[in-house]
Amino acid sequence: MFIDPLYIIFALPALALGIVAQILLKIWTSQYFKQTPISNFNGAQTVEKISNNHNFDISLALTNQHLGDNYNPTNHVLTLSKEIAEKPSITSVGIAAHELGHVQQHMSGSALIKLRTALVPALNIGTNIGYFLLIGGIILGLSNLAWLGIVLFSGATFFSVITLPIEIDASRRALKLINQEQILLPQEIPGVKKVLSAAALTYVAATIQSIGTLLYFILRVQGIGRRN
Repeated sequence: MFIDPLYIIFALPALALGIVAQILLKIWTSQYFKQTPISNFNGAQTVEKISNNHNFDISLALTNQHLGDNYNPTNHVLTLSKEIAEKPSITSVGIAAHELGHVQQHMSGSALIKLRTALVPALNIGTNIGYFLLIGGIILGLSNLAWLGIVLFSGATFFSVITLPIEIDASRRALKLINQEQILLPQEIPGVKKVLSAAALTYVAATIQSIGTLLYFILRVQGIGRRN
């Protein structure tokens, strides 16, 4: 199977960073999942304490999906994986607090959160259509069709770019919330920082990969235009 060397050049940095990020995330989440904080807090207790003290109007739901933790601002539901919700650990506290960071972003009227939430439906449809138009334009040698695909496909890159600062800010807020509520001792904070940093690194890798893929396709479509 032929693989374009140009694509490898654009994809390799993000691929390498992504592998490192996933390894660190696996190592650190596993390491600090085994460490019980002095407070003996799990994810559910973290959500309850912070939500009550900060008047977060949210509902808590559980999922069996590993690391399926997320916050849905459209229905105010914070979902934790059962292992994070039930197991007292530094990892559990950190991940739950990170999702609460998203809750705080939403409640404070974060412009990026509003923009991302509003764009999700359109971007999901536009990106899929754009990919088929892009590939079809390249195969058929139709540069105009391919450029239309580029425009629609670029929505995924835009989504990734605005997601990165949102995730980094949520982790920053998580650390602040943990410290405010004194859920962890100072000597336990470095463990949470490692877990959140590894998670943030996966978003950095995803953003670089998305940008690299878009640039690759732009160069390919420019090549079609020159041939035409």
